Amino acid sequence: MNGKILVIASAGGHLTQAMCATSLFDDIVLVSNKINIKDSRIRFSYMIPDTQFNAIIHFFNIFIALYILIRHRPSLIVSTGGPIVLPFALLSKLLCFNFVFIDTLSRVVELSNTGKLLRKYKLYDVFFAQWETVAKANGVRYIGKCFDILDENSDVKKITPVDPPAIPMVLVTLGTCDYPFDRFIELVSTHPLYKSPNVRWILQVGDNSVSVLPENGEVIGLVSRQEMENYVKQASLVISHCGIGSINLMLSYQKRVIFVPRVEKYGEFSDDHQLQIAEEINHPLMTVVHPGNSLPSFSVEGLIKQPRYDLPRDITNREFSRQIYTACNKAS
Repeated sequence: MNGKILVIASAGGHLTQAMCATSLFDDIVLVSNKINIKDSRIRFSYMIPDTQFNAIIHFFNIFIALYILIRHRPSLIVSTGGPIVLPFALLSKLLCFNFVFIDTLSRVVELSNTGKLLRKYKLYDVFFAQWETVAKANGVRYIGKCFDILDENSDVKKITPVDPPAIPMVLVTLGTCDYPFDRFIELVSTHPLYKSPNVRWILQVGDNSVSVLPENGEVIGLVSRQEMENYVKQASLVISHCGIGSINLMLSYQKRVIFVPRVEKYGEFSDDHQLQIAEEINHPLMTVVHPGNSLPSFSVEGLIKQPRYDLPRDITNREFSRQIYTACNKAS
């Protein structure tokens, strides 16, 4: 495809999926609520305010969207969601820009709220869902998933693990989500090894507060994708919320991970999509802790023996990317 494309996605899992889905495009203008990735294909990037329900911010974003569209005049707009896409979807319809929407992989049983709005008002040219049952129920297209979340790839290259650490590291990450997750932090801080000097703990907690500090470790806020990858490489174990971006990164580095899904009834997110995606996870390196359960036990010796890799596997669904590329060419 000739010409630039505009990619719009909220930071975290939405953005990870967007970059996977558009892996065959090499001239990208990116719009997100947080710019925390580096990619040579991104020529320009814009950060805009994010909201779900604040109509004033959505109205303000219309003017930002209009400026970006007029300045860059993309041949195509591609989005994997997040509410920030709504003004762009509206303007793409009014100004006759071609718009392709890929609903997020995290929506296992129904469309996302953004997807529902776009479908209801037909603010798209092509609409994909990443779960076949969801696609059939809503009359949209299904061509697979943007990355290998179900560990179905058969052509995975073997990577040699690095040497074991003298002191193992446990990485705790809450991702880029702004919702509080006190239950998660309490689970971690009550683990027997949290106070052990023989384990290093890195807690990436965003805006959440940590009242009980580990014996050996530190608390950090939001970090870039590259910084998070460096922490993941070093970690013998990751304890994470069950976001799509986190699942993608852990699969890439063949990481032993414990997922704690956010739950709506506890005010940890606006819905239960993390709980729903957790039910679909089927991977020997991944454990899910459901509400009411404690973290599984692990030992210092077990952490030291756990293989670690400093090179990622390519888990992009290449057939999905090719079909997205083909569909986008037809749409434009």
